Amino acid sequence: MLTGTTLHKSPYVFLKRLVAIEFFFAFLPVIVTWLFNLESGYEGTGLAATISFPLLTVIVVTTLQVLIVAVAFLTWYLPSYTIGEREIIHRRSNLIEDRRLAELRDICCVDTHYGPLGRRLGYGDVLLDAGGDGPLRMREISNAEHFAALLDSQLREQVIYLDRAAEREALTTPADLAELVASGENQFVEFKASLVWDYRRQRANKDLYKPVFKNIVAFLNSNGGRLLIGVADDGEILGLEPDMSTLPKSNVDRFENVFNQAFNSMVGVEFRQFVNVSFPRIDDRVICLVDVRQSGEPAFLRLKGDEQFYIRAGNATQPLPVSKAARYMQSHFWETVT
Repeated sequence: MLTGTTLHKSPYVFLKRLVAIEFFFAFLPVIVTWLFNLESGYEGTGLAATISFPLLTVIVVTTLQVLIVAVAFLTWYLPSYTIGEREIIHRRSNLIEDRRLAELRDICCVDTHYGPLGRRLGYGDVLLDAGGDGPLRMREISNAEHFAALLDSQLREQVIYLDRAAEREALTTPADLAELVASGENQFVEFKASLVWDYRRQRANKDLYKPVFKNIVAFLNSNGGRLLIGVADDGEILGLEPDMSTLPKSNVDRFENVFNQAFNSMVGVEFRQFVNVSFPRIDDRVICLVDVRQSGEPAFLRLKGDEQFYIRAGNATQPLPVSKAARYMQSHFWETVT
């Protein structure tokens, strides 16, 4: 996944500009002096007694050269392309406002273009067909072919995800969610009575984090799914009120903060992009709906210094020992990528 990646121009671009500048300034003093006969005019000025014309020429040319090299460096170093979850941003400098190069959803094709020198040195333009008059360009990128392939793969995954998301978004009304609950748990649906409230002991119990997040890990490692917190195993709508009563502020924002902190600790913040949390109402009670889509790499449940690997098998979440987990990862993740 390229989300969050920032691409810069190849260092060879700066070297190319530097060589052009050096050649330009190697001949500039001679050409200017010859065209305008500056040396004879300079000898008649008062400054000629203080500093010789050749020395003045060196100072002026060197100063200009340093300034132009600095500008060449900044125009190479500062521009970049940042790939976000929904768009590609072209960052030009701290003085010029960033601009959106393209919306990811608008890009239908990714290609590359290499000049003769770029092909030899391994840099080129990444071309984005976003339905305009011509392709948009991410210019002079190192390993352009590699990044174009990764971006194209991400776009195809996004199309699949959006198709699945459209299906899930059909289940947004209380009636639809009630029907989902009535259908019971299955390979893609799991119920949990609470995140932290222990109904048996009638108090908060952080050990209940484990069954919640091991199911999320299993969905990440399988084909995605939906976890409903605040729903009993038999489908009874319990709501989040008992969970929120344990918080300093009893609201869904605080609940989501607690969820995120536990998620980052037990699963990893890098997997949060595959999870969407919402708080719909069923029977006038708020529940937490956790939409999980399949991850592109293995996820583990981190607990007390240990890492555990889970998958979804039917309507149950199953741990896999190391030997079986390795075979599963090979077939489920890496063979798919290659």
